[in-house]
Amino acid sequence: MSIDLADDDDIDPDIATDIIEPAAALFKELSEDDRRALAAIIVEVSELESDPVRKRSMLNLPEEIGLLEEE
Repeated sequence: MSIDLADDDDIDPDIATDIIEPAAALFKELSEDDRRALAAIIVEVSELESDPVRKRSMLNLPEEIGLLEEE
């Protein structure tokens, strides 16, 4: 979440992409059931977040990293 919410001055967007893309690629290798389970965990954890900006970002994360895409 820190990478997603960081300003371009805080972290170079190319470096952020270099960090996020390999993780997203690993998630795509999971079975559909495992991707859905991971997405559910992320949503569950987001409910514990008190900062509305971070919470919204967390709720969008499963779709943004491809967990909810169909195979």
